[in-house]
Amino acid sequence: MDWNSATHSLYVVAHGRDDLHLLFPKRFSAWQSAVLPAEEFLKIKEGSNAGWPYYYYDPFKQRKILSPEYGGNGEKTGKGRTYTQPIMAFQAHWAPNDLLFYTGNMFPQHYRNGAFIAFHGSTNRSPYPQAGYFICFVPFKNGKPAGNWEIFADGFTGQRKVISAGEAQYRPMGLAMGPDGSLYISETEKGKIWRISYNGNRNKFGPAQLAGMEALKKLPNFKLPNPTTDDQAKGSADRGAALYRTYCAGCHQQNGKGDGNLFPPLAGSEWVNGGPYMEKWLAIQTLLKGLQGPVKVLNKPYNSAMPAHAFLPDRDIAALLTYIRNHFGNNSSLVTPGEVSQIRLKLGLKSSTTTNSH
Repeated sequence: MDWNSATHSLYVVAHGRDDLHLLFPKRFSAWQSAVLPAEEFLKIKEGSNAGWPYYYYDPFKQRKILSPEYGGNGEKTGKGRTYTQPIMAFQAHWAPNDLLFYTGNMFPQHYRNGAFIAFHGSTNRSPYPQAGYFICFVPFKNGKPAGNWEIFADGFTGQRKVISAGEAQYRPMGLAMGPDGSLYISETEKGKIWRISYNGNRNKFGPAQLAGMEALKKLPNFKLPNPTTDDQAKGSADRGAALYRTYCAGCHQQNGKGDGNLFPPLAGSEWVNGGPYMEKWLAIQTLLKGLQGPVKVLNKPYNSAMPAHAFLPDRDIAALLTYIRNHFGNNSSLVTPGEVSQIRLKLGLKSSTTTNSH
């Protein structure tokens, strides 16, 4: 949140909700979960109520939608129009973590009293590329946005396309203005701080100077995902099913329920889906390193050996786990090759160059 001294008003940037498909797979697709709901930019007055947690903002329908926990199905608007509406909506899961209205004199007049926003970047837009990880600027006039949002500072991730959030080298977090009008940016991954100053001719600053940054909006980490060209899970289900039949079904059975004696079930297993303190890294680690009993699965003891599968390439590990985590009654998030690669590196395991024809 930040105070706009030009209008004597309070503004906030708010994270939208997550996991529409994970929690309500019959009502929302993976596509909807990746692109809904919007991150909201709100002007706050006394008595403001943005509707959380009963409503979320749909940037495509441009209205508040009733949350599924309260009877919503992605279409019902209920009393959504009676709540405080955003003055601007951003793409889902970009994670706006700081807001600063610029009151300095170092930057051109274009930036005076406008809003800088630090986007920490997404973690859960699978099966589409992650996005955000940049500093945004919103020009203001009379207390309202005076144009579309702009890319002010980019390049924090070190790469244009980010599949897993862990691939991002830096992730913007905080904003501050120095006494001279320069802008300071902090980040979370390595604790770095940048200072941005302006040394050009402020009177000649205009659209031409912004054109290069506007062109970046066509890149994967800014544009809205395309369900055909950007789907990282395309073909993964068939490959995952074939891999499961080859490497897993003999012990865990075709239905994923195990044999009831030596081999535990994968259906509903905390080793597959994770728990409050166990994310998908546990499933990745187990498949890479194997597992030697005794262990407990769903409160039942098992004592058998699972061989290591580190010989499989990262893409096959990802496809196999994605298949398991989305079958047998499981409904967990996608596993990407990038995530497998990171866990493999942390475990000190060599990358496999083997290809699999299944």
